[in-house]
Amino acid sequence: MSINQFSKNMVMPVCLITVKSGSFINSMTVAWNTPLSANPPLFGFAIKKQRYTYPMLIKEKEFTVTFLPYEKAELSVKLGRISAREGDKLLAVGVKMKDSEFVKAPYIEDGYFSMECTLENSFTTGDHEFVVGKVVAVHENEGSLENLKPLMYLTKDTFSTIDAGKIKKIDTKRIIEEIRIMLKRGVQGD
Repeated sequence: MSINQFSKNMVMPVCLITVKSGSFINSMTVAWNTPLSANPPLFGFAIKKQRYTYPMLIKEKEFTVTFLPYEKAELSVKLGRISAREGDKLLAVGVKMKDSEFVKAPYIEDGYFSMECTLENSFTTGDHEFVVGKVVAVHENEGSLENLKPLMYLTKDTFSTIDAGKIKKIDTKRIIEEIRIMLKRGVQGD
């Protein structure tokens, strides 16, 4: 495997980045994304400058992010593999949207979690731009974590999800306390 393909061994959550410029709304699929800070609440994602969405985002300085459930894998392909240069793909696909509270761009109704963001920063990192957004509002759809099956991107248009039945909550406080007790007793490693 080439080192340039390192990301194909990473499982990444799939989200849609949506921007509104004038009356036109565009959404694109992103797998390279991450939370960056809790205070202030910051979220980031990587995007190539050539993508139709990038200049819209830089111009409007705001966007929404919607995370998709596993059942919407096909929607992520439709919005990720067709460019808005070809026309209004949201209309063609029949995507349902909800109005945001603080930004012009709506968010995608079919997601399990959405965020409204204002553009905080954008900088070049290798062959991508890294966009940092300040989260100004969040929207959670109905449902519980036990039933949630988030859409995860593997590689080459291959998707998966986590097995909600195998989610494990760890008693972190107990484990840390046990280690601290051992450290106080002078337990040494090899």
